[in-house]
Amino acid sequence: MTACFEIGTARSRPGDIVYGVFEAVPLPTGGSDFFPVIIAQGQGADRPVLWLTGNIHGGEYDGLATIHHLLAPDLVETLSGTIIAIPTLSPAGLRTGQRSPYYLYGKDPNRLFPGLPAVNGSHEMQHPSAVEMAYARLFERIDATADYLIDLHNYGVKSIPFAFRDPIFYREPRDKPVARRLQQRVGDMLAALGLTVVNEYVSSEYLRKHLHRSVSGATLNTARIPAVTVELGGQQVVNVEYVQAAAAGIRNVMRWAGMLPGPAEPVQGVPVIDLGYPVRRMLYPRVPQACIVHHLVQPGDRVAAGDAVARLVDVYGRPVGADDGMLRSEYDGFVLGLHPGMALYPNDPVMGFAVRDDSDLVLPAPD
Repeated sequence: MTACFEIGTARSRPGDIVYGVFEAVPLPTGGSDFFPVIIAQGQGADRPVLWLTGNIHGGEYDGLATIHHLLAPDLVETLSGTIIAIPTLSPAGLRTGQRSPYYLYGKDPNRLFPGLPAVNGSHEMQHPSAVEMAYARLFERIDATADYLIDLHNYGVKSIPFAFRDPIFYREPRDKPVARRLQQRVGDMLAALGLTVVNEYVSSEYLRKHLHRSVSGATLNTARIPAVTVELGGQQVVNVEYVQAAAAGIRNVMRWAGMLPGPAEPVQGVPVIDLGYPVRRMLYPRVPQACIVHHLVQPGDRVAAGDAVARLVDVYGRPVGADDGMLRSEYDGFVLGLHPGMALYPNDPVMGFAVRDDSDLVLPAPD
């Protein structure tokens, strides 16, 4: 018998796409914000269950568009298993086009999912916000139902599409083999997706930035469910080619997981960069002084150590600093995406950059 999945008011039906709401944040003026829920279920098996989430940052639209593009009526005709999609995890952010909902007071909503107990001793968690409580209730449903999760974002103001690979932390030595198998499963999932793969920040920075409490970080490290974050084109617009590529990649993940028949389809219209070794992301380089920045590279460009990636000038266009204002890379790598703005302050980053990563992605959880 096919299982029925209930997420808020949405109740799955074999061979159909159903719609509902998951109550989120109560509003002082009455009513509440809600997360929209879409459940698509095939006629036969109810599993695997793939969760798709998007738009937790309100100005990042490609995830929402990808979910709309993917969940066409004919999908369920060949679907085996179930897709549970949340097109926006930040309805207030979507309404205003802002990274955070207006009732979160500038905090990043993608750092509020349940995290690792070993690193959760912060004062903030003693008094969770309404958004955090809503995410905790939704996470209970993810934990109870998901076999895989893909969280969809946009990166910078201009970027290539790529997917992040998170570190996995284990609590006891006996858990390490389980964590390694989970990381291997994530690797297989990323290979099926077919986009450029970039490891997350080094573990200390990853935890300091609370990325273990992101949607995919919590799903992976707290629920122990394979999960990845996909970053698509620049923010504040819909990047149509990247949306189509993301939908093709997700369908390939579904084929890998046994949810769709047939061979993998080509993921077209996007650069896929593989330097032959793992890379991780950095916010790099940073400007040493206040200046106006002229970028000399674009997303996807490969960079060798010593190459100039930007030129620093004053407001009159005169070079500042040494080397005629040239800002050079100390590393080999490639450009992930450009950061917004032209007028920067000391230590502001110029771009997202990928560099070689030899670190282990399976690590003991901190005390």
